[in-house]
Amino acid sequence: MYIYNTTFCLEDSVLEAWKSWLDDEYIPFMTAGGAFADLHIFRVLTENAGDSISISVQFSVGTLVAVDRWRKEQEQLLAASVNRLFGTKVLYFSTVLEVLV
Repeated sequence: MYIYNTTFCLEDSVLEAWKSWLDDEYIPFMTAGGAFADLHIFRVLTENAGDSISISVQFSVGTLVAVDRWRKEQEQLLAASVNRLFGTKVLYFSTVLEVLV
């Protein structure tokens, strides 16, 4: 079992629009194929520069093959959506975590 984690760093000015995008577009987009499930959302407790917030969005995924397939087939669509809607006001990076216990 793996966790696909995406950490978003967003300016406070776009928080409400980002939440709407998360609910209306990102979560349905991620779960549509059936590989990603068990959504968890966390605020990252860190000192950010300026007026920003970091949020971690995590899905469980059964195999690395599913992650690789998603990255090859879907990841660019996500990047285009974030860039089109938010520009540099929302930045993000993704990591894959292996569940050990």
